Amino acid sequence: MISLLSGTAFADDPIKITISDTLDDVIFDGAWSFGHEWKASTLDEFRFNDDDLVLRTAHQDDYMYVLIDVLGDMTNDHMADRAIVCLDGKETSKMADESDWCYVATRGSKNGHTLNGGSPSHQTSNFNIQKNHPDFIAIGGTSGENDRYVKIPHAAYEFKIPIEQIGFEDEYGFFMQVFDGDDVMTYPNEHSGKYPQKIPSPKQWGLMISPDHSISSEHFNQN
Repeated sequence: MISLLSGTAFADDPIKITISDTLDDVIFDGAWSFGHEWKASTLDEFRFNDDDLVLRTAHQDDYMYVLIDVLGDMTNDHMADRAIVCLDGKETSKMADESDWCYVATRGSKNGHTLNGGSPSHQTSNFNIQKNHPDFIAIGGTSGENDRYVKIPHAAYEFKIPIEQIGFEDEYGFFMQVFDGDDVMTYPNEHSGKYPQKIPSPKQWGLMISPDHSISSEHFNQN
């Protein structure tokens, strides 16, 4: 079960993404690189059994920034540790369609990859691998010395997602899946268990919102 670490959202509450003016300074290396790197972002903290996880989210200009800091994953399972972030900016469907996007970062790799719904295959949760957007970044690495939470080396994942791909909306379906070796943690389904786990139907995803409507207004002001 997911439980609360501190005064943040419960599992069935929406993730509230904030606007930032400093995240273009992020160094994408799969680590908290300097003290204030991710400070100007929304904080959500969760506990999956014995594993603590920090989620930081923000948007700036045309990009969404996501940090998944897996505080309890101190064993480097090379290429087995990974994180997936999924977003749906349109009307939620039972099966993943073209409006559903998932982004994958693997620990030890600088090359993330992109999944898009619309596949007829249930074996792939109705997702296809797509060519990455030229501005997309997803990197998994090891955070430690400069980390805001835990100084012992542990897994962390950083994402830069072009909002034009998912749509400039103020409400998204949101799903997160983190693999610690053969253990898997998911949000919002309150699950922690053994691999494998498929990406669930978008109807089972949680919610991410922009409370001040700054994502859609930012796009409107550009046009």
